[in-house]
Amino acid sequence: MDIATLIGLVAAFLLIAITIFIGGSAGAFINIPSLLITVGGGFSAAMAGFPMAEYIGGLKAFLKTINPGMPDPLETIDFLVDIAKRARKEGILSLESSIDDFYARDPFLGNVMRMLIDGLDISEIESNAEAAMAQIEQKLSTEAAVWETLGDLFPAFGMIGTLIGLIQMLQNLSDPSALGPGMAVAMITTLYGAILANVLCIPTTKKLKYYKDLTMTFKEAYLMTAQAIEKGSNPNILKQKLSGLFGVELKEE
Repeated sequence: MDIATLIGLVAAFLLIAITIFIGGSAGAFINIPSLLITVGGGFSAAMAGFPMAEYIGGLKAFLKTINPGMPDPLETIDFLVDIAKRARKEGILSLESSIDDFYARDPFLGNVMRMLIDGLDISEIESNAEAAMAQIEQKLSTEAAVWETLGDLFPAFGMIGTLIGLIQMLQNLSDPSALGPGMAVAMITTLYGAILANVLCIPTTKKLKYYKDLTMTFKEAYLMTAQAIEKGSNPNILKQKLSGLFGVELKEE
């Protein structure tokens, strides 16, 4: 679990709420029409920009910022190096008995090892793996793009709501007592848009892009391991390459 996401979002919203309560009436910051135009308009316009399945998948991807389900890089390096050592010592076919474990860890790893065990040429394995990686990267990029789009649209609809409120306010210029409250309501939509974009959407987009890059690093590590096994490379060399790929420092043995 990525506790930083929860702590960051809760802290940001809490600080805003505390500021509102300290400054005066919290009820003055609640306006249903402003919520409708900002939140409803933002989600609706974003929906128009993506196929429905990808849009819904992008919204659900928010859960990945809390529980990404990523393996530990150091543990993964040890796991892959052990595979390489076993293949070098006992032969590639010895990995057949562990194929279910490979699929359980990551279907991509299972597919790569399946092709390697079946004796496919390494160039064909690389071609199939790279095609699968491109598809995975496209899916993850779309998930991040949904939240990036929302981050652009919420402030835009906040401004639209503000303009609507100003127009309605100007229609009541004959009543000076209504100008102040009218201006406050008009500005609330801009506030809603700014909060949603900067507290929710932008951090979510950044986190999804981070995990997308990390996910692709794991896929690259799996392919790199298959290449090393096929070439019969020294597992220690593979270990150094993997540590460089993940940017982690290995413990001295």
